Amino acid sequence: MEFKNEPIRDFSLEKERSSIRKTLDSIPKLFPFQIPISIGTKEKFSEKLLAHKNPWSPELMVTNVSLSKANDLEETIQISKKHWYSWKEQSQEERSRLLLKVAEKLISKKDFILSVCIWETGKQITEAEIEFAEAIDFCRYYAMLALNKLSPQKTILLGEDNIYYYQPKGIVGCITPWNFPMAIFTGMCAGPLVVGNIVITKPAEETSATAYEIAKCFWEVGIPKEVFHFLPGIGSEIGDAIVNHPEVSVINFTGSRDVGLSILRSASIVSPNQSIIKKVICELGGKNAMIVDADADLDVAIQSILPSAFGFQGQKCSALSRLYVHKDCYQRLKERLIDAMDGLLIGSPLDFGNRVGPVIHEESFLRLTKIQKENESFIVGRTRSIPTEGFYISPSLYEPPKDSSMWRSEIFGPLLSMQKISSFSEGIQLVNDSDYALTCGVISRNPKNVMEAKLKIDAGNLYINRGITGAIVNRQPFGGGKLSGTGAKAGGPDYLSLFVEGRTFTENTMRHGFSRDTIQ
Repeated sequence: MEFKNEPIRDFSLEKERSSIRKTLDSIPKLFPFQIPISIGTKEKFSEKLLAHKNPWSPELMVTNVSLSKANDLEETIQISKKHWYSWKEQSQEERSRLLLKVAEKLISKKDFILSVCIWETGKQITEAEIEFAEAIDFCRYYAMLALNKLSPQKTILLGEDNIYYYQPKGIVGCITPWNFPMAIFTGMCAGPLVVGNIVITKPAEETSATAYEIAKCFWEVGIPKEVFHFLPGIGSEIGDAIVNHPEVSVINFTGSRDVGLSILRSASIVSPNQSIIKKVICELGGKNAMIVDADADLDVAIQSILPSAFGFQGQKCSALSRLYVHKDCYQRLKERLIDAMDGLLIGSPLDFGNRVGPVIHEESFLRLTKIQKENESFIVGRTRSIPTEGFYISPSLYEPPKDSSMWRSEIFGPLLSMQKISSFSEGIQLVNDSDYALTCGVISRNPKNVMEAKLKIDAGNLYINRGITGAIVNRQPFGGGKLSGTGAKAGGPDYLSLFVEGRTFTENTMRHGFSRDTIQ
């Protein structure tokens, strides 16, 4: 079967807008979503619940999330141990078939899941559509990859048979982020599941309803609830418990640098009753840059910068944060960029014409507002018209000094820093002068400079003459190095190998007779 990426609907067409409008408008009638703890076949609600507000109308309570505790995890571990062998001994063909069915089940619930995600996150409709397609792609791609890449390899010699095969690692703890609650949640869980692992997932507190609706699609097609558990809650509580449990073999984490480094430290400690060395897979964000060369097509530059810096309010680990522009076109690009930013439409995702929405919650709003105030003297442009109600941050352009933290720290918001460079090589040096190495972009028509960028820029994903967000499964496997993560490339040919270990079986096939003592 040939892998094909899921198509994206065009919401500039009235028929596509009307197809989802009714579902989107109906979601508030279901508020607040009550999110349970799912341990095997048992679901329950905790006494204390965590509430999440709608980002553009904070008076609306979207979810009440149950809070899993350490005893819930222990029960989950015991159930997982009882069912692991039956799941890993399931044929690869059957597990892949089930994952393909998950993709079809997701498609059947597309408008509902999309709508829940929009109400939880404030994500614009096209951004949500693209993300949903990525979730489908992960299911199909990993289902096919498991069949094509992880089959046993045989080497047969005279008198000897050798088989190299793969075995799942065991229990995988998946701690997923809020910014891509459809795609990343699906991909992080589907990968280890399809190759025979048990998955215990801890979704982000802010997007537990979206994650729960997706988890139900896994269960409804026949993936046993005993091998895919759902433990919502607070990261510092249930997340830490998953990381530290001696019988969790792999931690699959996407989130902040500080939390990821803490997980790596914790997982390196082998407790007295632990018989495994934990594997940690981390994707930890970036401080992503773009170089605009002297001969760049400025139309292409503007079309690449705007969605990269301000799409989903800059709340992407791949979002553009540092812009280095050659002195020969600096002023022209700056003026055009300021003008384009002022024309951005900001407001509720319910208005499909808006291109920028609110940030995820009040905590992010207050943090970003503080950064804006601290750097007010460096601002050169911003989107002036923004709503007063909701967690809206104005997309802003800065020219901060070289020693400013705006060049170093991941901001995770619609704030872009701009600097003049004297040469393309200087731009490469500045790009690489970072703790992160996730995504980078180059806008240039100079083949020599493009080749220099390919050879010298340190980035997991390098994009030439296009935006730096929106990696597509199979086409642009996603992940970076340095402090951006452990190098896992989601949606790529090596990803599933992170959740298996190789085993070798060798048999001497020469005749040696038999011993009568072995006959009963």
